[in-house]
Amino acid sequence: ALAQAAAIVEFSDDAIISKDLSGTVLSWNRGAECLFGYTAEEMIGQPVHRLIPQDRCHEETEILERLRHGNRIDHYETLRKRKDGTLVDISLTVSPLKDRSGRIIGASKIARDISLWKRTERRFRELVEALPAAVYTTDAEGRITHYNQAALELWGCRPQLDEARWCGSWSLFRPD
Repeated sequence: ALAQAAAIVEFSDDAIISKDLSGTVLSWNRGAECLFGYTAEEMIGQPVHRLIPQDRCHEETEILERLRHGNRIDHYETLRKRKDGTLVDISLTVSPLKDRSGRIIGASKIARDISLWKRTERRFRELVEALPAAVYTTDAEGRITHYNQAALELWGCRPQLDEARWCGSWSLFRPD
């Protein structure tokens, strides 16, 4: 069972990394090699800060602090730096690692490349913004999550995102 679990980690397409509470890399799978460009030999024993752009260094401090309190970080979207210096959009999940007594001794990190998703999302937003028709999206509760300039012109006001629950077409029929 242990060998099977190790094989699952090693051959995952996602980057799976473990680190201690000081941020030193303890393990590095093939998915991490592919995503970040560093071999396991280059990263094990090195600070994970090597992957973090300078303007985001505070993120690692905050993540480590949350881990020390036993909290998990789920699907945190951020940027990380590859060996060649390019930036990559990732979704990061971080879980505390505990010893047999339950004491937190480190973290496991799973990073997934979401660059394609982010590019597609940006293209979609650009397309929506360029449309001459009013377009907006809502969440399942009907709160407006996005709108384009044409919607603003139609409504004549700027709704508060994630709060406003009204429909632009409704305002056409109800002048109040």
